[in-house]
Amino acid sequence: MERQAPRQLLYENQLPLAIESKSTRRLFFPEGGSTYGPSGGANPNIIRIPINADSLLDVQHSYLSFNLVNAKNADANTISPDIGVPFIRRLRIESAGTTLEDIDAYGKLYGGVLFPTQASAGAISDATITTAGIGEVAGTLSALAAAGATGGPTAAWDFANFAAADDNNAGGVAARLALYTSLKAAVDARTITGTSGLNKVIHNIRANTELIGNGANTVRYNVPLVSALLNMEKYLPLVMMNAGITLELELDVANSVGITGAAGGGAGGVAEWQITDVRYVAHLIDLQRDFYDKMRMVMEGSGGVLQLTGSTFRHYSGQSSVAGADAIINLPARVKSIQSVFFTQTPAADLASSAVYGVSNSVSNGLDSFQFRVGSVVYPPTAIQLTRAGDNYINKGEAYQELRKAFGTCGDYTEGGVMLASSGNQGFLPPATIVACSGQGVQPCMSPLGLDFQSFPKTALESGVNTADRSLNMSLELKRTGGVNAACVIDAWIMADAIFYVNLDGSVSVSV
Repeated sequence: MERQAPRQLLYENQLPLAIESKSTRRLFFPEGGSTYGPSGGANPNIIRIPINADSLLDVQHSYLSFNLVNAKNADANTISPDIGVPFIRRLRIESAGTTLEDIDAYGKLYGGVLFPTQASAGAISDATITTAGIGEVAGTLSALAAAGATGGPTAAWDFANFAAADDNNAGGVAARLALYTSLKAAVDARTITGTSGLNKVIHNIRANTELIGNGANTVRYNVPLVSALLNMEKYLPLVMMNAGITLELELDVANSVGITGAAGGGAGGVAEWQITDVRYVAHLIDLQRDFYDKMRMVMEGSGGVLQLTGSTFRHYSGQSSVAGADAIINLPARVKSIQSVFFTQTPAADLASSAVYGVSNSVSNGLDSFQFRVGSVVYPPTAIQLTRAGDNYINKGEAYQELRKAFGTCGDYTEGGVMLASSGNQGFLPPATIVACSGQGVQPCMSPLGLDFQSFPKTALESGVNTADRSLNMSLELKRTGGVNAACVIDAWIMADAIFYVNLDGSVSVSV
């Protein structure tokens, strides 16, 4: 066998010259109004953004940008937003009236499953910049005031006192600084002391965007959108599409935003918020016209279509009404290749509460084991066990490794569920009897679970379970012997392979 030099010594290997191209940054704005709000409010809750150009769209370098405004800041209401984009209930993508993707419970998928299970420490730190507000202390003001924390502020430390120190004279500035310093010390002495620096950052993702009002009532979000079309490696050929694509974002109810406080800083207030100055920041690539002609020739030679692939999500939900009872949730998905299935359990009361993070939070609800049934076959053959000692889980690793396999490998440490780590009773799989995780302390309370269904993970092949060809019924089976004494909503998302076809006549279709 001939010996080979390492690639570091192959100086004759030169980078080939790329075709002539130009990249541009272009903003796309919504059609219609400029101010949006929660479902049932005074402002429309549907945001539609048409995206079309004689270019290629680099979706992995594009993102959504908007303002979250506390519309009741003059009344001293506070808003501490949850992780990700909790106020977006649904994401739809269409082209010329054809729906290409439709992801329901989008905010909960983003903030309660995808981000906490995949984000590295660096990604979590980045999130405090891309959704950043006024700082860590203001984010805990209403929470500490309501809780009357030991060593922390009491009801006297409410919004009114904090804002009263903020006037335009030097004495007011000094008073505000002193109040800020003492409040920060109280916060550090409460729950942050004794935990890792990473947990401080996790805490800030939820709390540092609080809108305290009186001039600090707006934060800017700059977030990528997660979907098959908007995450694929290939450029989206807008130049080959008659109508491009249209993003449709449906906003959720008012209290989905996170924790809100009524006037005076108390908990339990109704959120009144607005979404303004929305734009999609697109990274466009322009090529020579003769290259587009070659693309059309390739399309003609491949049956008149260009194929694009990605992973999309289908949402299903059910409810368990009593503690300690087994539950079966039907997942009537008709897809050709299921990659993975994820699910969460959230107390129904938390979804409409202004005092807890009801979007990213989820509980264990006394779960002892789970598995999926497709037709007459169960996946996996042996149910995944969650061993408990009383109400506390002592075998979290088995469920976590199965969740991890859905995104990577068991030995992959480049990314991981660092948000699920906890040194207390919350975090991943909290005790079975926890009814609600307020999230007001430093520890998160998120218990997403899932299973990988692919035979050949991390490939471009459709290798997941096929429920479409034989119309197989699918269900999630939960076994429990105790748990939350309240109704829980069970949300499940099926992640499936999606193939998009850009036809020679400019139309776009999809097969899932």
